[in-house]
Amino acid sequence: MLPSNFRFEKIASLSALVILLFACYQVLQPFVFDLLWAAILCYVTWPWYAKLRSLQLSPDWAATCMVVPISILLLAPFVAAAFSFTDDIHHMLHWLNESAHNWPPAPAWLHKLPLVGEYAGQSWAKFGEDSTRLVTLGRQYALSISGWLLDQSITVGSGLVHMGLSLLVLYFFYRDGEEVAQHVVIAIQRLAGEQTQRILHIIRSSLRAVVYGILGTALIQALASIMGLMIAGVPYAFVLGVISFFLMIIPNAGTLLWLPISVWMLVEGETGWAIFIAVWFSLFVGTIDNWLRPILISREVELPFILIVFGIFGGLLAFGFIGVFIGPTLLATSYALILDWLIRKEQESGAEA
Repeated sequence: MLPSNFRFEKIASLSALVILLFACYQVLQPFVFDLLWAAILCYVTWPWYAKLRSLQLSPDWAATCMVVPISILLLAPFVAAAFSFTDDIHHMLHWLNESAHNWPPAPAWLHKLPLVGEYAGQSWAKFGEDSTRLVTLGRQYALSISGWLLDQSITVGSGLVHMGLSLLVLYFFYRDGEEVAQHVVIAIQRLAGEQTQRILHIIRSSLRAVVYGILGTALIQALASIMGLMIAGVPYAFVLGVISFFLMIIPNAGTLLWLPISVWMLVEGETGWAIFIAVWFSLFVGTIDNWLRPILISREVELPFILIVFGIFGGLLAFGFIGVFIGPTLLATSYALILDWLIRKEQESGAEA
């Protein structure tokens, strides 16, 4: 029988620990996902950091050499798109407030279409006669639309701020990661025992599958999309490139981006550039994931693609922009761990039988 004083001290100590942990959580709660994203990046890129350390670089210099290129790769396209997005809203409002808007004449090739050329030309002209009414209608909704776009740009800007904070934390994770990793491994060993290395292997594989195979490939395709749009002189190239990043995650969804652009350039009489856009996206950008994704993704873990899609869009809705990276990573890791647990249970049951 434990003395009453001892029991009281144990209860008081436990209560103080719970209060302390709750207070720490309240302090760190706004930055939980920033810390998690930094930890994910540090974990999947640690082999590269280890190679830099093997070159006799100090922890500070090795961490700097890792964080700078990662920051440029992640932030540059979105920052450029944010600045371009603001100018695009200004140009749209300026255009809608102009006193006159003339519908362009039908292109010559439209009249030359067999059978439907005359009808198509008349329809084009009839639509042009009503263009003033359409612009007036656009003026009525321009303010509300621009306000919504401004709210979305603020949301994206907030996500960029959080990503910048994650990159700052990433520097310290690299610099002090070896010591932190030892404590993490000890904690996992106390919880998982003999399965520690197996669990760490599953987490590493699923993280690489998402960050490298899915999101990394989409980022490369987005950069290639921006390059092609800039070569063709398409306006709002950076904004369209950010949109392409999300579309390229889904197979063949990039067609929703380049096909309207190609048709628009064709209507504008830019036949050569329209063909260039179609060829660039269908034969180059659209095929990158066919060969790059298998190279980058870890073949040790087979992940259902629908799980990745739900993770991306669910994470976006739940956590904002940073959820695009965190959502699929959490689902993929949880799926791999549960699947491994079920397989081990079946093996143990078969061995007992």
